[in-house]
Formats: sequence, C-alpha cells, structure tokens
Amino acid sequence: MNDTSPASGPGTGTGSGAETAHTLTRAGVCLHYWTAGPPTGPLVALTHGAGADHRMFDPQIPALLAAGYRTLRWDVRHHGLSTSRTRRFRVPDAADDLQALLATCPEPRPVVLLGQSIGGNIAQEYLRRHPDDVAALIVIGSTSNTLPVTRGERARLALSRPLLRLMPYRALADRMAAASARTPEARAHLREVFLRMGRRTFLTVWEGMTRTLTEDPDYLIDRPQLLLRGAYDTTGNIRTAMERWNRRDPNSELRVLPDAGHVANLDRPDLVNRMIVDFLSGLRTHAE
Repeated sequence: MNDTSPASGPGTGTGSGAETAHTLTRAGVCLHYWTAGPPTGPLVALTHGAGADHRMFDPQIPALLAAGYRTLRWDVRHHGLSTSRTRRFRVPDAADDLQALLATCPEPRPVVLLGQSIGGNIAQEYLRRHPDDVAALIVIGSTSNTLPVTRGERARLALSRPLLRLMPYRALADRMAAASARTPEARAHLREVFLRMGRRTFLTVWEGMTRTLTEDPDYLIDRPQLLLRGAYDTTGNIRTAMERWNRRDPNSELRVLPDAGHVANLDRPDLVNRMIVDFLSGLRTHAE
C-alpha cells in the first residue's frame, strides 16, 4: 500500500521552506521525500551518500529552484527519517524505491538523476534499468557500477567489512567525517548524521555498498553525464574509476574540484552549483 500524503511540516534543510514533505510506504519500507519547484519544470532527483540524508543537498536546492527546476530529494531506506523492516541493504532495492517515488510525480519525463557516492550508484542502477526515463546523469564522488575492478580492490572491499566492525563507532564516525570533508562545517554535519544512524545500521548499509559492483565490460552510458570529483577525494578507487568512466562514455564530462573532498557539494557548494546549473542549461539549450 502506498501513502503519498504530505508528512508533517516542510523539509528540514536550509532553504527548504518551499519544499513539501511526503511519505511513501512500500514493501516494508517507509520512505520520506521532499519536492519543490514549478510543477511543470524539468525534474532533478537527488540521492545522498551512505550514512547521510537528504540534508546533504541543502546547498543545491535553492540554486536548482532559482534556475527553474523542480526537485525531489529523499532519505534512502535505513537513512534519515526513512525506515525499513529488513536488515538488508542493496542498491537494486534502493533503485526500486527511487522508481516508486518518481511514479508519484506528475512532472514530465525524462528526469535528471543526481547522486553523491552511493547515491551515484543508485542512480546508475536506475539508469541501467530505465534508460528511456533518464535525460542525464550527474554524479559526485562515486565509482562506476559496471567497470571491472582489480583483485586488490575487491579484496580491500571484502576486508573493510570485518575491520569496520572492530573499530569503536564514535572513532569510526570521526575518522569517516575527517576523511570525507575538507571544511569544518561539512565534517561536523557528517559526524552528526553518522552518529545518528548508529553502528548497526551503518554496517548494514556498508555491507550492501561493498556488493554494488556488477562488472559489464560492454556496457556504455549514452546519456549526457557530468562527473564531479573533489581533488582530495581518496575514497576507495573513486579517482581512477571516474577517470576510466569518463574515457569510456562519449557523452561524459569529468570535472575535478579544488579544495574539495568526497562530499564536494558540501565543501565547495558554490562551485558545484555553478557547474550543475551550467550543465543543465546546456541540456536545455541543446533540446531547444
């Protein structure tokens, strides 16, 4: 049963007064999401990274609305306000959740998908399943779902699961926040959301995240893509994967942001916003 009635109050983020909050219940999951902007405007769906929630896009919503876009951002299952009765997390399940959310929107298709970190993996999975529904892809600090990975990379992913279980969670939250962000404000925000999520749920998400990769050497993305990476993003194989990704797909553009880490949209919001709006404006100009 789906419940798409507005939740209590507007969105919780900065500049979120124009947003309407909703809930959607499906298959044991209660998803919280927020929409804003002109009803007939081009739709941008924003999906946050692992351990974060919809607030990570607080700096992007006002810029997108000012440019005339309609936005949908959400808390992925197990994150923020969204809940799940299952203790499992898998990217394909989250892509199904995104499909269910988009089905509630009357806006015309296709949609622009914007994802940070695992949000980029969810967006890729959705695009692979529903290519005709997607106009373009914007990814911030994410690896490719389909490019081959080395044995060493696979071994490090597998080893990360038991290692993270051994570390005290407060120390882990501090370390992840410091490794992901460059600015004190972004680090403080990440530490808060990591601690709010809690150890058990974070490890559930992390375990699912390490099972994201599905190698397909013949797969290409033919949609326009903007790939954004912080110059100081040392997470996993993101740096090399995004470079290979950019070389593989003919309609992709890779931009490296100075003085930014894994959460480049929080470290350098003004620069990221300008790049996103410029990219989207180019799409609209080309369409006309």
